[in-house]
Amino acid sequence: MTKTLAPLCMAAVLALPGPAAMAQDAIFWKSVGQWEVSIDPTIGNGCYALASWTGGTVVRIGLNPQADNFYLLIGNDAWSSLEAEKGYDLTIRFDRRAPWDVAARGLQFNPGETVYLHAQSTKFDFIEEFMRSNRMKISYDGKEIDTLKLTGSSRAMKEVMACQEEADKRGAGATDPFASGGSAARSNPTGRKADPFAN
Repeated sequence: MTKTLAPLCMAAVLALPGPAAMAQDAIFWKSVGQWEVSIDPTIGNGCYALASWTGGTVVRIGLNPQADNFYLLIGNDAWSSLEAEKGYDLTIRFDRRAPWDVAARGLQFNPGETVYLHAQSTKFDFIEEFMRSNRMKISYDGKEIDTLKLTGSSRAMKEVMACQEEADKRGAGATDPFASGGSAARSNPTGRKADPFAN
């Protein structure tokens, strides 16, 4: 049985910085293996985890307190044919669990920069599967475009939740909710087509 991760209102996430520019606005919280956990002050101090893989794919998954949901960003510089605001129907499967139909949309933060696949939802079962799984397979148009090994995803998301709890305690209005102390005061081998979204 396929599950659906449908997009919600885009307005609350348009201020999200792209993975390539995250160091500009993000407040670093902690490294957890290959994952970096940080806070985004542009969306009510929402915490997120970010990782990249040798094939160039970048994944950011995090919480958006302003919308009371979570979001997923996936990008790869090789996917240059992705278009901002265009819809892309993806299938994401964790290990051998039932796949998710993910209605993503191209999201570009600045002209000329990478366009990322973006989805957001309140179906937190997706995050639970993300935490419990070893691999995440991403498919588009019936073809697998990448399989990512989710090493440390459970620890990373637990740290996201700890980060969010601390951020909420300190107040979403603070520019740097961790300034008074705490952890955040620290500053194509698969042979797949390089750009599966090209015609």
